[in-house]
Amino acid sequence: MANRMVLVKDLDDFISKIVENGYSYRQLAEKAGISQTTISLIVKGERNPSPDSAAKLCQALNCQFEDIFFINNDYKSNQKS
Repeated sequence: MANRMVLVKDLDDFISKIVENGYSYRQLAEKAGISQTTISLIVKGERNPSPDSAAKLCQALNCQFEDIFFINNDYKSNQKS
């Protein structure tokens, strides 16, 4: 079974995108329609964004998904040897 998750490529680059667009975390949260707490946890590296949140953040930051995120494909097998 595949376990896929969205990860931030580089937290410093993500923070730079926020600053370059002139947003506070609160302003970005309002623009993206997600909670300020979620943004804070993503920036701290304590939470991964959902695919929906990642898409909303990209739209708010005027960037492509690949600019700040990637999908990690972590395959786990339940097969017995």
